[in-house]
Amino acid sequence: MEYHVSPLIKTEDQPTLQPKPVWDDPYAYITGMDPLTRHEFYYIEEKIKQGWITDRDIELVRFLFVHRWVTLPQIQRLFFPDAEREETAKKRVRKLLKHGLIRRIQWKSYSNPNENRQSYYELGASGADILKFRYGVFLGHRDPRATRPTTMLYRMKYVVTNELYIQLRDNFDMTHFEFHPILSLKEEQQIPTARYILRTPKGKALTFYLVVHREDEKWMKTLRYQAQFYKQYLGSVDRDAILVFLVSTEDKARLANKILLQEGAAQSSWFITDEDLYNPDMSLKTSFFTYENDNRRYYDLN
Repeated sequence: MEYHVSPLIKTEDQPTLQPKPVWDDPYAYITGMDPLTRHEFYYIEEKIKQGWITDRDIELVRFLFVHRWVTLPQIQRLFFPDAEREETAKKRVRKLLKHGLIRRIQWKSYSNPNENRQSYYELGASGADILKFRYGVFLGHRDPRATRPTTMLYRMKYVVTNELYIQLRDNFDMTHFEFHPILSLKEEQQIPTARYILRTPKGKALTFYLVVHREDEKWMKTLRYQAQFYKQYLGSVDRDAILVFLVSTEDKARLANKILLQEGAAQSSWFITDEDLYNPDMSLKTSFFTYENDNRRYYDLN
């Protein structure tokens, strides 16, 4: 959708679209991307030797390679949890942008053009060179100089998944997390958004398969097909696993639940919404829910 709205329409003067969920907005569009820096690797390597680029900076680069897109608040919580001032993280991020370890994407939405949006941060050219020449990482299309065209909805899928990842680390003993595991059943395969394993206070390991659908015209048809696969997979291969659907709103959760009920896959399916995930008054330990008689039933994972 971001390519189909005329840029000549002055939406700021007279908005004509209903506001959309922040991380599920088909009218989002990019307003600016930082240029890729052209530092040679020997220059970056000297900065590492001299201590200008720290181990924490490199850990952030490694994180972005796997997790793709994050916001500044997410960077602060992951890599500067003990900083007394917010400006500490911002100052460091500006230096990483200057050296090209990371890259910033600025965006807005036609559905709410006057609202400022949090920038996204991704791997930069110098960060990619650190991974390539210092650690021998094969970058493929994750090299920022050779990326494939990507929609904003695709980026949002990662941003909201990373928010869940951060809160899981804060609230549970998370022993495993990976993006896009390949699940095989006979001649069929499915690739959920992520797999994570949590350990309960009593020491029991719980496996969750995460499915994240952002708003698009085919998501219900896709979900119906996936539900048939997951019903068989969880019923025969990984019987103790739980299927978690992260969706933007209550309405979308209800639609997903109806499809899962129709396909007989609702028994092992939980939901969590963006609304609950970003609600400061909600605890992640009590934010996963299912439906009973069309009413939410929250699980207590304390």
